Amino acid sequence: MYRFIRALATFIFTVLFGMEVSGLEHVPQEGGAIIAGNHTTMMDPVAIGVAIKRPVHFMGKAELFAKPLGRWFFTRLNAFPVRRGLADREAIRTAQERVQAGHLLGIFPEGTRNTSEEELLPMQGGASLIAIKTGAPVIPVAVTGLKPFKLRQPIKVTFGPPIDLGGPRRATKTEVLEGTKAISAEISYLLSRNNREYREIQTRMLD
Repeated sequence: MYRFIRALATFIFTVLFGMEVSGLEHVPQEGGAIIAGNHTTMMDPVAIGVAIKRPVHFMGKAELFAKPLGRWFFTRLNAFPVRRGLADREAIRTAQERVQAGHLLGIFPEGTRNTSEEELLPMQGGASLIAIKTGAPVIPVAVTGLKPFKLRQPIKVTFGPPIDLGGPRRATKTEVLEGTKAISAEISYLLSRNNREYREIQTRMLD
């Protein structure tokens, strides 16, 4: 199921939208890691899944798994539910197990889609907590071009260098907070770079 959906999405994103991917060398080819990115549309996990050849195990809002069909579909795409706005220990435990088993964990630290004019919403500490507890690196990623969603509008997915938060060890609140700040800063930097390059492309097209 995952391979089929990814192949279909790859065709759509690369042929119809001309998706560009950079920094893919920062994503480890084996072993556990945390892919942490910005979140503006429902298509963000699809874009990241297309960019990375390895399967990505995404945390998804619990509502997607509420009905049997949704639960069947998203489970077969390696996703698992998280209850937003709560300290969902079961989701954190599942995330740790996936990373420790050598999988790539996909997570959006903003906790919800950013529909504001702000570049990033304040980030929650889940990605930082999991990274410290497992010792896995955090790979920041910025996705741009999906908001607003337009045909032939370039989609850009940019990965940054791994963020090492140490571990594995027990994490203090201060360590989680500092780790979250580091992740937010890296994603913000990648977004700024993406947006600058996108404006340069638009300028060249108008000349």
